[in-house]
Amino acid sequence: MGNLLNLIGRLLRKLDRAVGSTTLAQLKNTGEGIVLGRGVQIEHPEYVSIGDGVHLNDYCWLSVAVNNDVCERPELSIGSDTYIGRFGTLACINRLVIGHNVLISDRVFIGDSAHGYALNSVPIKEQPMSSPGPVTIGDGTWIGIGVAILPNVKIGRNCVIGANSVVTRDVPDFCVAAGNPARVIRCHSEQS
Repeated sequence: MGNLLNLIGRLLRKLDRAVGSTTLAQLKNTGEGIVLGRGVQIEHPEYVSIGDGVHLNDYCWLSVAVNNDVCERPELSIGSDTYIGRFGTLACINRLVIGHNVLISDRVFIGDSAHGYALNSVPIKEQPMSSPGPVTIGDGTWIGIGVAILPNVKIGRNCVIGANSVVTRDVPDFCVAAGNPARVIRCHSEQS
Protein backbone atom coordinates (compact mmCIF):
# COMPACT_ATOMS: atom_id res chain seq x y z
CA MET A 1 0.00 0.00 0.00
CA GLY A 2 2.85 2.39 0.85
CA ASN A 3 4.43 1.89 -2.59
CA LEU A 4 1.13 2.70 -4.30
CA LEU A 5 0.75 5.91 -2.28
CA ASN A 6 4.34 6.93 -3.12
CA LEU A 7 3.67 6.32 -6.82
CA ILE A 8 0.45 8.35 -6.72
CA GLY A 9 2.27 11.17 -4.91
CA ARG A 10 5.05 11.25 -7.51
CA LEU A 11 2.52 11.29 -10.35
CA LEU A 12 0.59 14.16 -8.77
CA ARG A 13 3.80 16.19 -8.31
CA LYS A 14 4.76 15.61 -11.96
CA LEU A 15 1.27 16.66 -13.09
CA ASP A 16 1.46 19.79 -10.92
CA ARG A 17 4.84 20.73 -12.45
CA ALA A 18 3.56 20.06 -15.98
CA VAL A 19 0.55 22.33 -15.44
CA GLY A 20 2.88 25.02 -14.02
CA SER A 21 5.18 24.76 -17.06
CA THR A 22 2.23 25.19 -19.41
CA THR A 23 1.15 28.31 -17.53
CA LEU A 24 4.69 29.75 -17.60
CA ALA A 25 4.81 29.32 -21.38
CA GLN A 26 1.68 31.48 -21.65
CA LEU A 27 3.05 34.43 -19.62
CA LYS A 28 3.54 37.81 -21.28
CA ASN A 29 7.20 37.79 -20.14
CA THR A 30 8.96 34.88 -18.45
CA GLY A 31 12.27 34.93 -16.64
CA GLU A 32 14.64 32.04 -15.98
CA GLY A 33 14.61 29.85 -12.88
CA ILE A 34 11.02 30.51 -11.81
CA VAL A 35 9.81 28.17 -9.06
CA LEU A 36 6.12 27.37 -8.71
CA GLY A 37 4.87 25.62 -5.57
CA ARG A 38 1.94 23.23 -5.48
CA GLY A 39 -1.44 24.54 -6.51
CA VAL A 40 -0.25 27.89 -7.93
CA GLN A 41 -2.96 29.44 -10.12
CA ILE A 42 -2.38 32.17 -12.68
CA GLU A 43 -5.52 33.52 -14.35
CA HIS A 44 -4.98 35.21 -17.72
CA PRO A 45 -1.22 34.62 -17.80
CA GLU A 46 -0.97 36.65 -21.01
CA TYR A 47 -1.13 39.81 -18.82
CA VAL A 48 1.47 38.59 -16.29
CA SER A 49 5.25 39.19 -16.36
CA ILE A 50 7.54 37.30 -13.98
CA GLY A 51 11.28 37.99 -13.69
CA ASP A 52 14.24 35.67 -13.12
CA GLY A 53 14.44 33.59 -9.96
CA VAL A 54 10.92 34.35 -8.73
CA HIS A 55 9.47 31.83 -6.26
CA LEU A 56 5.69 31.54 -5.92
CA ASN A 57 5.10 29.23 -2.99
CA ASP A 58 2.23 26.77 -2.52
CA TYR A 59 -1.31 27.85 -3.43
CA CYS A 60 -0.48 31.37 -4.60
CA TRP A 61 -3.22 32.89 -6.73
CA LEU A 62 -2.52 35.52 -9.36
CA SER A 63 -5.97 36.76 -10.39
CA VAL A 64 -6.11 39.05 -13.40
CA ALA A 65 -9.58 40.20 -14.47
CA VAL A 66 -9.98 41.05 -18.13
CA ASN A 67 -12.93 42.39 -20.10
CA ASN A 68 -13.64 44.90 -17.37
CA ASP A 69 -14.66 48.53 -17.67
CA VAL A 70 -11.54 49.72 -15.84
CA CYS A 71 -8.63 48.69 -18.03
CA GLU A 72 -8.44 47.10 -21.46
CA ARG A 73 -5.00 45.54 -20.81
CA PRO A 74 -4.30 44.92 -17.12
CA GLU A 75 -0.67 44.50 -16.04
CA LEU A 76 0.63 42.29 -13.25
CA SER A 77 4.44 42.33 -12.95
CA ILE A 78 6.73 40.57 -10.47
CA GLY A 79 10.43 41.57 -10.45
CA SER A 80 13.40 39.22 -10.36
CA ASP A 81 14.38 37.31 -7.21
CA THR A 82 11.06 38.04 -5.49
CA TYR A 83 9.54 35.48 -3.13
CA ILE A 84 5.79 35.21 -2.48
CA GLY A 85 4.75 32.99 0.43
CA ARG A 86 2.05 30.36 0.72
CA PHE A 87 -1.54 31.38 0.00
CA GLY A 88 -0.48 34.77 -1.38
CA THR A 89 -3.17 36.49 -3.47
CA LEU A 90 -2.51 39.14 -6.10
CA ALA A 91 -5.73 40.61 -7.56
CA CYS A 92 -5.34 42.87 -10.58
CA ILE A 93 -7.79 44.64 -12.89
CA ASN A 94 -5.56 47.63 -13.68
CA ARG A 95 -1.86 47.65 -12.71
CA LEU A 96 0.00 45.83 -9.93
CA VAL A 97 3.82 46.00 -9.95
CA ILE A 98 6.11 44.26 -7.47
CA GLY A 99 9.80 45.18 -7.64
CA HIS A 100 12.96 43.07 -7.47
CA ASN A 101 14.15 41.20 -4.36
CA VAL A 102 10.83 41.65 -2.57
CA LEU A 103 10.01 39.24 0.27
CA ILE A 104 6.28 38.64 0.71
CA SER A 105 5.27 36.41 3.63
CA ASP A 106 2.43 33.87 3.78
CA ARG A 107 -1.26 34.82 3.47
CA VAL A 108 -0.69 38.29 1.99
CA PHE A 109 -3.38 39.96 -0.14
CA ILE A 110 -2.43 42.66 -2.65
CA GLY A 111 -5.15 44.14 -4.85
CA ASP A 112 -5.70 47.16 -7.06
CA SER A 113 -9.49 46.90 -7.13
CA ALA A 114 -12.69 46.99 -5.10
CA HIS A 115 -16.24 45.76 -5.58
CA GLY A 116 -18.93 48.38 -6.10
CA TYR A 117 -21.68 48.52 -3.47
CA ALA A 118 -23.70 51.62 -4.35
CA LEU A 119 -26.72 49.80 -5.83
CA ASN A 120 -28.89 48.54 -2.98
CA SER A 121 -31.00 46.36 -5.26
CA VAL A 122 -28.03 44.46 -6.78
CA PRO A 123 -25.89 41.90 -4.92
CA ILE A 124 -22.38 43.26 -4.38
CA LYS A 125 -20.78 40.39 -6.30
CA GLU A 126 -22.74 41.49 -9.41
CA GLN A 127 -21.82 45.18 -9.16
CA PRO A 128 -18.99 46.61 -11.27
CA MET A 129 -15.41 46.53 -10.05
CA SER A 130 -13.37 49.70 -9.81
CA SER A 131 -9.71 50.53 -9.42
CA PRO A 132 -8.97 53.66 -7.41
CA GLY A 133 -5.37 53.32 -8.64
CA PRO A 134 -2.48 50.92 -9.18
CA VAL A 135 -0.36 49.22 -6.52
CA THR A 136 3.44 49.45 -6.64
CA ILE A 137 5.88 47.78 -4.25
CA GLY A 138 9.50 48.94 -4.40
CA ASP A 139 12.65 46.84 -4.65
CA GLY A 140 13.95 45.12 -1.52
CA THR A 141 10.78 45.50 0.53
CA TRP A 142 9.59 42.94 3.09
CA ILE A 143 5.84 42.40 3.54
CA GLY A 144 4.98 40.62 6.81
CA ILE A 145 2.60 37.71 7.28
CA GLY A 146 -1.13 38.35 6.86
CA VAL A 147 -0.79 41.85 5.36
CA ALA A 148 -3.45 43.37 3.09
CA ILE A 149 -2.34 46.03 0.59
CA LEU A 150 -5.29 47.89 -0.89
CA PRO A 151 -5.68 49.89 -4.14
CA ASN A 152 -3.90 53.13 -4.99
CA VAL A 153 -0.89 52.44 -2.76
CA LYS A 154 2.81 52.88 -3.46
CA ILE A 155 5.25 51.23 -1.08
CA GLY A 156 8.80 52.46 -1.50
CA ARG A 157 12.17 50.70 -1.63
CA ASN A 158 13.53 48.66 1.28
CA CYS A 159 10.42 49.09 3.41
CA VAL A 160 9.09 46.78 6.11
CA ILE A 161 5.34 46.26 6.48
CA GLY A 162 4.50 44.70 9.87
CA ALA A 163 2.49 41.51 10.23
CA ASN A 164 -1.30 41.75 9.82
CA SER A 165 -1.15 45.38 8.70
CA VAL A 166 -3.70 46.90 6.32
CA VAL A 167 -1.94 49.33 3.98
CA THR A 168 -4.30 52.04 2.69
CA ARG A 169 -1.81 54.83 1.90
CA ASP A 170 1.68 55.31 0.49
CA VAL A 171 4.80 54.33 2.45
CA PRO A 172 8.02 56.25 1.59
CA ASP A 173 11.35 54.55 0.83
CA PHE A 174 13.26 53.04 3.78
CA CYS A 175 10.33 53.14 6.22
CA VAL A 176 8.66 50.68 8.59
CA ALA A 177 4.85 50.76 8.66
CA ALA A 178 2.44 48.73 10.79
CA GLY A 179 -1.13 48.65 12.04
CA ASN A 180 -4.69 48.82 10.77
CA PRO A 181 -4.62 51.16 8.99
CA ALA A 182 -0.84 50.97 8.60
CA ARG A 183 1.09 54.04 9.69
CA VAL A 184 4.78 54.82 9.29
CA ILE A 185 6.44 54.16 12.65
CA ARG A 186 10.11 54.60 11.71
CA CYS A 187 12.31 55.59 8.77
CA HIS A 188 16.02 55.18 8.11
CA SER A 189 18.36 56.71 5.59
CA GLU A 190 19.69 54.97 2.50
CA GLN A 191 23.21 54.94 4.01
CA SER A 192 22.22 53.18 7.27
